[in-house]
Order: sequence, then structure tokens, then C-alpha cells
Amino acid sequence: MGTPISELIFHYAGGLEPGRTLKAFAPSGPSSGFLPASMADVPLDFKSLAAAGSMMGSGALIVCDDRACMLDMALNAVRFFRNESCGKCVPCRVGTQKMADMLTSWTKGVRSASDHILMNELSEAMKLTSICGLGQIAPAPIASVLKYFPDEVEAHIARRECLAGVCFAGSPVIAGVA
Repeated sequence: MGTPISELIFHYAGGLEPGRTLKAFAPSGPSSGFLPASMADVPLDFKSLAAAGSMMGSGALIVCDDRACMLDMALNAVRFFRNESCGKCVPCRVGTQKMADMLTSWTKGVRSASDHILMNELSEAMKLTSICGLGQIAPAPIASVLKYFPDEVEAHIARRECLAGVCFAGSPVIAGVA
């Protein structure tokens, strides 16, 4: 408790592969959202992480280097929450599926003009109306990516480009097709 995240990553966990740089981390797995490398000196404690807009949670630290696509990381997290949903309440059952569908489209460079508004409204509805914590926290990964990595999301949509080279791999980019 109280140890800076950067010390945990670079001292205790052995750091990153040679030549790689820290891009982001999730201090409590995907439910805490992803924070940028610039925040890596935040101490691992409840109060400091809350002040940083995150949470301590399980303490399962996820580390992303410069090869990670943050939109893809959010999609994988939302898929996990969708698969773990018990399906008892509609906001979580339908909301996580809708989020996964939207993020899948975004990773393919497709987004309608209202998607950003819809994602915000869906996230808020899930936080307020889901029965348990899973549905309430499921929007955290994409909310953090939209907040801290908007350029990556926009690159997918505006230019059909994944800055990390993860999305669009193996699929041709067709000029003029969105």
C-alpha cells in the first residue's frame, strides 16, 4: 500500500520488454479503467487512486506498453463483462452487448455521428440502473479510453487507422469505405 505504480511495474515486476515504453495501466484490472503512463507515479492506495479517477478494487494490475491499442483493450474488457453478466437485469445484459457491438464497429473504423452520445447515455444508464457492481462498472474501460486516449479512438474512425497496428491487421483498407 502506498507504493507508486511505476515502482511496482519497473522495480518489483521487472519492467517492460527492452525498447518498449509504458502507455497505460489499469490499477485494478479493467474495472478500474485505464490510466495513461503520465499518471504512473500515483500511489497504490484507495484515496490516491480515487483522486486519480480510478479505484483500488482487486489490485490486479494490467500494464500496457506502446504496442497496445487502447480501443481494443476497452473492447476486450467490455466483452469480458458481457460474458460474465448473469443476465438478470436488462441494463447489464443488453447494455454490455450494445457496448461490445459499438466498440467492435469502432475498431473497424465505423461509427455513426450519434455513437459518442449513445455511448455516454448507455454508460450512465448502466451505472444508475444495473442491479450489481458488474453492470455499474462495465462502462469504466471505454470511459477511460475516451478520456485519456481520444486520439486513438479518432484515428480508427476518421482514418481507419490503428496507431498501435492492432486493429485492421489482415484486412485491407478500402478507400472511401467507412
